Amino acid sequence: MIDQYLLRYFLAVAETGNFSRAAKRVSVTQPTLSSGIAKLERELGARLFDRDRKGVALTPAGSRFLVRARRIAAEYEHALVELSEVTDPTLLRIGVLGTIPTRLVESWLEQHRALGSGEALEILDGNERDISERLERGRIDVALTVVRPHHARFHPEMLADERYMMVLPRDHTLADEDEVMAEQLARDRMALRRHCEALPEINRFFVARGVRPRFVLKTTSDERVLAVVRAGAGVGMMPECFAEPTVRFVPVKDFELTRSIGLLHASDAHIAQARSSPFIALVRRHYGKA
Repeated sequence: MIDQYLLRYFLAVAETGNFSRAAKRVSVTQPTLSSGIAKLERELGARLFDRDRKGVALTPAGSRFLVRARRIAAEYEHALVELSEVTDPTLLRIGVLGTIPTRLVESWLEQHRALGSGEALEILDGNERDISERLERGRIDVALTVVRPHHARFHPEMLADERYMMVLPRDHTLADEDEVMAEQLARDRMALRRHCEALPEINRFFVARGVRPRFVLKTTSDERVLAVVRAGAGVGMMPECFAEPTVRFVPVKDFELTRSIGLLHASDAHIAQARSSPFIALVRRHYGKA
């Protein structure tokens, strides 16, 4: 039996004609996508794509398999829609991106409990890929996550665009500046967020300016990064939603990258559920969308 994710990888490559664009569509790295395609070809015992410098083209076997793959994918989507209809309107299954600050989730939960609405919550904490896959499989009803162009099928609802900013100790010599230049941070040690959605772009930005950061910390914990900065042991780069009084968030000159935060819905039925959800109302209110 062919795993569903391999079909998604195959269709993405077949429809984009490019491994890089296909990887972005299915929210995986290019090596992961290539490995998946190789696994699928081994399972089928046939080469599905011809690869050259101009791009990717289906082989005759790949063209034949494309017809069946689309049919299987359509049936799978139809089954998901049927199975993901809201069966318990008092239960909200929500995926929350791991890089949404914990203090925000805590605040929403406290307010939600105080409302006494009777709505039950089931929260999945995960990365972009985990959340997208569970949403696609009908395992969660709605997701609070980074919204990408390929998420159109999830009926995205935009909530905010967040800038990436430099996080400095309050006594840092640049803490009171309106903005800082990458070159000014060359001697600082960096607390690296290994799970950061923008890590490749941040790395390229600094390297292009001749800055190769030395690291004091490499972690998947945002709280650990803030702790290192508060202690004055290093600096970091984080979305502005993590701003707090104990550190200083300062824009970096010429670094314009933002991340789009929003809600993704499993189906039309779940859009209606989200509209009446007290918890989602609290989330929208926080982002000024109430």
